[in-house]
Amino acid sequence: MDEKEFTQMVKDVRLAEQALGEVSYELDPLVLPEREFARSLYIAEDIKAGDILTEKNLRSVRPGFGLHPKYLNNCLGKKVNRDLEKGTRMSLEYI
Repeated sequence: MDEKEFTQMVKDVRLAEQALGEVSYELDPLVLPEREFARSLYIAEDIKAGDILTEKNLRSVRPGFGLHPKYLNNCLGKKVNRDLEKGTRMSLEYI
């Protein structure tokens, strides 16, 4: 490979890097109002500190202001560290 081919290859790689852009997982401000229609985890019945989270007392419901449902399996079977009332938004700090 001569110097001209090498220089062109470097330019092509830089162009490809620019085309890929930058990954961002932040919610777009235009999508944020729709978040309320998503699901999240809520306490479904009153539970006491030391009780174990089950499918009966922890549910995925709307609106989506609590913990994302992807954490449901991580929470099930864990003990809570405080008393929680029905309707409380789930948080990882409770286990």
